[in-house]
Amino acid sequence: MEERSKTESRQSDIAGFVRRKLMSLQSNPNGAAVRAILAKMRRGVGEQPGAIPELWDMLFTDLPESLEGRGSKPSRAEWAIFAALTLFALHQQGKRNLESEFMFQEKNTFGRAVAQLISRNLDDKEAIIKRFNVAVSAADLTGFSWYLRNIIQLCKREDIPIDYAALAKDLYDYQNPERIDGVRLKWGRDFYRELSSFEDSENDGAAEMPEKGSNG
Repeated sequence: MEERSKTESRQSDIAGFVRRKLMSLQSNPNGAAVRAILAKMRRGVGEQPGAIPELWDMLFTDLPESLEGRGSKPSRAEWAIFAALTLFALHQQGKRNLESEFMFQEKNTFGRAVAQLISRNLDDKEAIIKRFNVAVSAADLTGFSWYLRNIIQLCKREDIPIDYAALAKDLYDYQNPERIDGVRLKWGRDFYRELSSFEDSENDGAAEMPEKGSNG
């Protein structure tokens, strides 16, 4: 029970930290400064936390002590936060208005976002499902993050946001062999729930359309 409470506390701290970082970017009135920060953050995609001194401020300023690593290796929390923030920067690339084009949206989980991709690319449904299945089957965070980059590029193209605070929590659990299947289960549920909702609305719309040649 104590270990579970500690894990939930860390998850909450991780999500809160990422949320605060991203909301501070959105509320910053200096657009040029924000674009410079995002460009710097993008250089961290695929890198190890701490490897780029320019990004220390992003990662370590106000980081709760409970999330800090010990010794020369980043903690699982640092990995999760760093990956989420740098991938957000990739997602936000080319979108200058952080008020109307903000690619962080709470409750729009990774699984839901992938289903929304299908709703806008019906001809590519099977290909997107295959990408999703391959990504979530990755054995570790490094492999998953590589596949995730490709999916984020598709979401960027379609202006589909992701809940990066929730994603950071998931990335934290993804590094724990005892919790990784639970993360996959949650993503699968979110994906198929959203996909079913879209398909149901499509079917309802088709049923309401009058038959060709009908007067009524």
